[in-house]
Amino acid sequence: MSIHMPTTIKEERLRWVVPIYQKELKLKDVAKVCPHSKRSLERWVAAYKKYGARGLEPKSTRPKSHPRETEIRIKERIIDLRKKTRKCALKLK
Repeated sequence: MSIHMPTTIKEERLRWVVPIYQKELKLKDVAKVCPHSKRSLERWVAAYKKYGARGLEPKSTRPKSHPRETEIRIKERIIDLRKKTRKCALKLK
């Protein structure tokens, strides 16, 4: 008898979500033994209902933009000054 252990995050989430989705177990009962929070389980079940197994894949939390980023023209000007003067950014400041 061999027990298959999950090798990916998606498989691990499926392991906890499928019994809840198929109504074999209640969410609150699974939350008692699951190493993840009840809120995470709720989000995963909702994602599984909406998108299927694809909804359980980890998503990036990286921001799509940075509103306070220095403009490219200013960055290029700093690079030019550093090449011409051979000074570091602090001395240029």
